[in-house]
Parts: sequence; C-alpha cells; structure tokens
Amino acid sequence: MFVIIPRITNDTKRSDLRDFVETVLESWFRLPFSAHPRIVSHRILTVNNRDGTTQRHGLVNLTPDDAALMVIRRLNGKSLNGKRVGVKYYDATVKQAINQHA
Repeated sequence: MFVIIPRITNDTKRSDLRDFVETVLESWFRLPFSAHPRIVSHRILTVNNRDGTTQRHGLVNLTPDDAALMVIRRLNGKSLNGKRVGVKYYDATVKQAINQHA
C-alpha cells in the first residue's frame, strides 16, 4: 500500500523519509505467523506547478497493508524535519486513470 506525505521541506532526504516511517515499524507488535512490516520502496516526488512553484512529496510503499494503515494513524500530524506533515493513503490506480484521460 502506498502512503504519501505531501509538501515536505526542501531539505528532506530519502533517508529522512525512511527513518520517519521506520519509527513506527520498529515498534511493530506481531504474532509469529504474521508478516513482518517493511518498506518496499520510498522516493521523493518533485512537482512543478504552473505558477512556477515546486512542491515535494514523499511516497512510501509498505507491506503488509495493515502496517501502512498504522503508519498513517501514528504519523499523521507529526513533525518531519521541523514541519508538521499529513500522512495519507495514496491510490496509484486513480492517478494512472486521471493521466490516461488527460
């Protein structure tokens, strides 16, 4: 499941993004038969707006899905590199559908 952290600061690095999410995964309580949570991939997206401004967003792919939901619940509203951020579910299929119709 993809999680997006919109509008991160310009000085945020991929390692900062990973460390931010890892704080939740390290404290993960799991039963012996449950899947261990892990970050599949993480990246920083840069979006250039029409007005000339640039926004940066963190995108993290987590498995299993319940780990992603826990990351959203625990990190939404927390501080990343001195800025309070929102953490949300990102639906990549909707984004692809919008791009195909544009």
